[in-house]
Amino acid sequence: MSQRKRKQENSFSLFGFLSESKVALLLILTNLASFVFLQKMVLDKDVLAPVILYPGNLLKGNITCLVTAGFIHHNWMHLGLNMLGVFIFGRIVEKRLGIIKTFYIYMGALVLSMLFSTVVYAFVLHKNVAIVGASGAVMGLISAAMLLAPFSITYEMILPLPTMVKGWLFFYADLEGFLGGEKDGVSHLAHLFGFLSIAFLVYFLSRQDKKLMRSGLLINIFSLIVFFILKHKLGY
Repeated sequence: MSQRKRKQENSFSLFGFLSESKVALLLILTNLASFVFLQKMVLDKDVLAPVILYPGNLLKGNITCLVTAGFIHHNWMHLGLNMLGVFIFGRIVEKRLGIIKTFYIYMGALVLSMLFSTVVYAFVLHKNVAIVGASGAVMGLISAAMLLAPFSITYEMILPLPTMVKGWLFFYADLEGFLGGEKDGVSHLAHLFGFLSIAFLVYFLSRQDKKLMRSGLLINIFSLIVFFILKHKLGY
């Protein structure tokens, strides 16, 4: 092999790295375009209301808001954090399941997290909560990633932690946030339903995918048991 060819193979391509996950790139660009469009357009509340997820929208039969609300973000930070999650965990899922199934998990988790959280808010907690953002869909990707590749190392939290550990940390933070009354203004309930949505979505995957996720689930459960045993033994 020539030195020039070897150098080309070893060279780092930023575009190649960013486009390695086709689904992540498509979703990030779509969410970014939607955010910029809404920032540039002067829209009053009456115009924007139909695309935001309110309980009233669903009661009126406006089910499209389950999807459109997922492409609306409060600010750049809200958008950036969600897209970082899409980029990191979407890549992991796409490597194992491919483009179509990764997109299916993202959209499935988005719709389910929006639907069930709204139902609970409206009919159980009696709250009129408006929900926007892709967080529920991102939690679906995180949940799938920690089942498909529990030991895959990423740097989403700067520290090199396994996907499985990150997933449970996110879940714990959202559970604590929800039980704490969601005083930070974040719909932690939608996040939790996005995380749990994989339990339903997995039934429409192939037998091989189910087997892989089932093995990942056993690894997660065993790891949690070991963690709590050690935590008890060490007195923490």
